[in-house]
Amino acid sequence: IPADTSTASSNSEIDVNTTTNKERHAAIDRTTINEPPDEEHAQAQIDEVSALAQIFPGEFKLLSPSSPIDPDTFDPDDYSEESRNYKHPIQYSIILQPQDDPVTQQQSNLLWPPKNISLRVQYTPNYPDVAPNISLIHDMNYLEFSSNQSDALMNVLRKAMHNEDGMPCVMGLVYAARDFFEGGGLVASTTTGPASAFETADDDNDDARSHDDLADDEKRNSRGTVVLRPCSRKRIEECNAQGLEIATAMLGRAHSDDVGEINGARDAGDVSGFGSGKGGSWKYTIGLVGKPSAGKSTFFNAATAFARQRGESIRYTHNDEHGAGDMAIVTGGAAMAPHPFTTIDPNVGFCLVPAPEGSCPEDDEGPLEDLMKRGLILGSTHGRDSRQRRLIPVCLKDVAGLVPGAYQGRGKGNKFLDDLTDADVLIHVVDASGSSDAEGNKVVNEEGSEESNHPINDLAWVRNELVEWVYFNLASRWDSIVRRGKKKLLGMFSGYKQSQSFVLDVFAAMEKFMLKTQSRDRVFDNLDSWDEGDLHTLVSAFVGVRFPMALALNKCDLPSAASFIKDIKSQLPIHGAHVGVGLSAHEEMKSMRHHVGLALKSSEPSATRPQDIVGEFPNGVWDTLQSAMSLRVPVLVFPVNDMKSYEPLPGMTQFATRDSSLPNKGMISCITCSGGIAPFNWDAQNDIYIPMSNSNHTKPALRDALLMKPGSIVEDVYMGLKWAGAIEGEFVRAEGASEISEKPKLLSKTDVVGRHNRIMRIMTTKRKEWQRK
Repeated sequence: IPADTSTASSNSEIDVNTTTNKERHAAIDRTTINEPPDEEHAQAQIDEVSALAQIFPGEFKLLSPSSPIDPDTFDPDDYSEESRNYKHPIQYSIILQPQDDPVTQQQSNLLWPPKNISLRVQYTPNYPDVAPNISLIHDMNYLEFSSNQSDALMNVLRKAMHNEDGMPCVMGLVYAARDFFEGGGLVASTTTGPASAFETADDDNDDARSHDDLADDEKRNSRGTVVLRPCSRKRIEECNAQGLEIATAMLGRAHSDDVGEINGARDAGDVSGFGSGKGGSWKYTIGLVGKPSAGKSTFFNAATAFARQRGESIRYTHNDEHGAGDMAIVTGGAAMAPHPFTTIDPNVGFCLVPAPEGSCPEDDEGPLEDLMKRGLILGSTHGRDSRQRRLIPVCLKDVAGLVPGAYQGRGKGNKFLDDLTDADVLIHVVDASGSSDAEGNKVVNEEGSEESNHPINDLAWVRNELVEWVYFNLASRWDSIVRRGKKKLLGMFSGYKQSQSFVLDVFAAMEKFMLKTQSRDRVFDNLDSWDEGDLHTLVSAFVGVRFPMALALNKCDLPSAASFIKDIKSQLPIHGAHVGVGLSAHEEMKSMRHHVGLALKSSEPSATRPQDIVGEFPNGVWDTLQSAMSLRVPVLVFPVNDMKSYEPLPGMTQFATRDSSLPNKGMISCITCSGGIAPFNWDAQNDIYIPMSNSNHTKPALRDALLMKPGSIVEDVYMGLKWAGAIEGEFVRAEGASEISEKPKLLSKTDVVGRHNRIMRIMTTKRKEWQRK
């Protein structure tokens, strides 16, 4: 809510979906409300709407127009971007009273207004960077819900919004409002007015407390709230280590692809570690973290070939013999400089990641030349690297520099941490030379000469920032969590963009661990007995599974780096990191810049331009990206039109020739100069992507690969292909195989997808034009 505006009259009348309600408005700045958001902000807004609809299914109501993408399969309870198109600005309401909570209903006469009250939200174009417009919707008169009570609640919402500035905040607003009512704020504001009620909204009022609340007096502090029992620093460290142990075990199980083990676990109801939640296509994202000046922006530019804004103008500066030159050769790349906070806002771009080992059918077949001798020409939409590894498009996100105390607001603070929630895995870019301190400043001694700071210290505090960020978000609301139990605790984790089943997997793993190691049964049914260490165990386990980490041990070309890299690798896994790759992002960026610049400034087509190979092409960045994806491996599915030739679905041609993730001419130059293979549909004679004519070109085998979430079923693959426009009609049957030349097996819609059936043909009731020929 803009700070310089005032609250509107409590008797304002509005029309929401033809229903007239009395609405208490928050301050609204309407000057830019009709401007559409850009793509990044629109995506963040839709993601939050989809999450809120799942977290508050009985309370959520969309107020702004939307239209189904596919009316035949439209699910009115599905608010994802795959299900519907939104008209901006997005507006919705959430009833503040929990509709399925018997405890709240029993206490409603004392703690809540007599009728439902809803929070109305309207996104501003730049939300979540700019606060949304909010208001209260109800049809109560002054005696039922007074202006003092309304003002007190709005004050609480303003404070909650301020605390989450720059982040998706609506879930926090709902919980802040519920805490206000459940903490006696309604009664307090009746007698003391809005300001006083705002200051004491968390205090319990004896007249408004239930019998159960009074029985818990010995567990409450002087402010009357249930708090976590304190414990020693040593116990917290031990509990953090226990959480890491739980996470490591879960990650190990998640790598299993034994179909008998998976289906057996499903039949027994034990699905933890196998991606038991809602499956579907995976928009995989890798996040870059690390202290300022560790080389994140350099790594980003090397990984994306400066192509964050494809199609922009190019400025090429002649390099000297060492490759030094203009750092801004291609517009749109991440800014680079040897000082903190080079990257002010997240830089997002597509990078190419070598497929994790063993995830593709050709991985077990030897060199591609052997397959060619058998008459099978394998394709790849995005090309292959110098080791013939299939390249997969993945979103790479480099966010603002992190410093110790970010969870308390230092540096870029929570803005940095919230940006990480888009990531599926993390790459921690480490200054392996030890030439900078935790703040990103160069280390020097009293004489002014450089010193070394062991980079292993960076691993500890970066993970600590992530753990303490989540921990304090939970600890600050512990009183409300204890009152409402496991369900409230589960909902608190939903803001980190994971399904409830994912969080329940972590809960189940922790319960199993606590029973085995401490003989404590059903710990989530006894939250009022938890201490700070118990919560750290849970958070450490969640962070370890939610954000598994690979290390980019950067600046390996500096003399001090070799011993540090050897030491760190010998101690892995440590502090949430599982694998490390030594590299020089600067050297790889120079090599990438060299080839990109030559390709983009040349007027000659790729087919006739001499290949400028200078020494061995470095693979450190690609190896690091692959090691990160190997921590949370997607299921790769290869849709085909024929189970003998493995030719692609003609309906996938649009993806193979027009998708925004396809590498541009400069990146393709880097691939081919390294000894790799260009994308199959790339025409080097004209430097464009072209469809392959059925009569003039050989049909590639296994060209297309879909990234699916673990736990996906055959129906998820069908829906993904249908959403992409590759097939039409209703599902009839499917067949699949694991290896090349393997006899296909019939598949049902509910079969779990994995390596055992990754080559897949799906048949439907309706044929597209290409199927009729």
